[in-house]
Amino acid sequence: MKHIYNLRAILLVCLLVSFGFFTSCSDDEGEINSGQVELLSFGPTGVKHGEQIKFIGRNLNIVESIEFQGATVAKTQFTAHTSELIELIVPQETEEGRVTLKIAGGEDVVSKTVLSFEVPVVINSFTESAKPGTNITITGNYLNWVDSVQFGSLVPHVKTFVSRSMTELVLTVPMEAKTGTLTFFTGGTEPMSIETEQELQVTLPNATGINPTSLKHGENLTITGTDLDLVKEVVFTGVGSARVSTFVNQSATQLVVTVPNNASTGTLKLVAMSGEEVTTTQTITVILPAITNMAPNPVDPGGKLTITGTNLDLVKTVNFAGGASVSTFISKTPTQIELTMPTADVVNGAVTFITTRDYSVATGKTLNINIERPPYFIFNDALHSEWQKWNGWGTTVQDMASTEQVSRGSRAIKLSYNDSYGALQLHPTNAKVMEGYTTLVLYVYGVTGDYQMSVALQLKDGKDTPDGTFMVKQGEWKKIEIPISTFGDLSAGINDFRLKNYGTNPNTVYVDDIELR
Repeated sequence: MKHIYNLRAILLVCLLVSFGFFTSCSDDEGEINSGQVELLSFGPTGVKHGEQIKFIGRNLNIVESIEFQGATVAKTQFTAHTSELIELIVPQETEEGRVTLKIAGGEDVVSKTVLSFEVPVVINSFTESAKPGTNITITGNYLNWVDSVQFGSLVPHVKTFVSRSMTELVLTVPMEAKTGTLTFFTGGTEPMSIETEQELQVTLPNATGINPTSLKHGENLTITGTDLDLVKEVVFTGVGSARVSTFVNQSATQLVVTVPNNASTGTLKLVAMSGEEVTTTQTITVILPAITNMAPNPVDPGGKLTITGTNLDLVKTVNFAGGASVSTFISKTPTQIELTMPTADVVNGAVTFITTRDYSVATGKTLNINIERPPYFIFNDALHSEWQKWNGWGTTVQDMASTEQVSRGSRAIKLSYNDSYGALQLHPTNAKVMEGYTTLVLYVYGVTGDYQMSVALQLKDGKDTPDGTFMVKQGEWKKIEIPISTFGDLSAGINDFRLKNYGTNPNTVYVDDIELR
């Protein structure tokens, strides 16, 4: 078969392609007068909205319109229209996409090449504040070329829009959005990212009231306010992580939440979907059991103990120092608990409650136990191995093994004071050595006259206790008994024991058998 070619058309196509046109056909050379519309190329490359674009092909004279993505140009709007060439102005609304040549009574011709542009997207304004889940409106130009919008640093970007036109973009604020700038990402041959200088203020939940302000673990708390439907979690002041994410009821103006078992008295934090936390100005008080009195105190092991106080019906277990605990009671009311004391693993110390919600309550109250203990000698012919003699003051003689005057055994302590405020200073290696004992006993012999002396203790925190004073008799051994309660609270432990010359003239004294009972 003999083929005849339209050399003028082919040369024109080659010339236009060499100047940067999009090629939209195959390399096969078509036959003249086939009657079919053929699109060979269009361009130039880099054409912009409002500029002229040319379409090169065959039988283009029967094209009724050219359909762009987002805009259609009828043949009456063509600036040139022949069998081989169509010229027109690119509509402003045109978006990236393939071009379709519409043929009356025939099959449309779709370009094989995508037409795109370098588009100067402009953002003029946007809604200044919004609640997550509601819509905001952006105005500007070429907004139909916006592919996605980023809220602050939130990922993923918003790619689905409520509506989009050349001058307006409407989209929904993500539930996880925070206050921050917006960044617009555009398409086109030169994609852009445009970040706003102004921030979008994203609404946060706000509590205006809390009721009741005092309640127990497991009871419901009602929070009133605004935008409370944005709350995903309520954080209580508590022991560990007192967080609640499942609510009894939730609306924009009211939130009902059950107080968790590890909540403590304090403020709350409302956590938004974005993770932002809003601390309430209101405070709740968690009702806990408290002790007003324990009797008897001290109490016998195995004896009956009566605890009086408030909210004692919340107590599940009473823990005692030493490790013993009681969970079965003789009786229990909101104001009184009666129980039988354990006979083992209980010593003097603080009482702790465990509530029915497994919350630990430090009562701040100390219970003393009547425990039979063997006598403990700080000095008996020699200083106990758990004690050390430290340097005292105001003494010329500190003989820890004198045989001159002895009450019992073979040795005593001789002290010669040369100052009105001298002292022998002894240090225990066990700071809790006096725990469980009620009386300090010692024997003292005076050499010259009758006068006053004292025993004082220094606590581990460096504070001095009150003095236990006593009178010394000249020429005889006198038994001194000082209640340990005289020295106050020794629960922190003691640092040293001081035998003081209580403001008398210089003298000599003998001390023997210093004992704890």
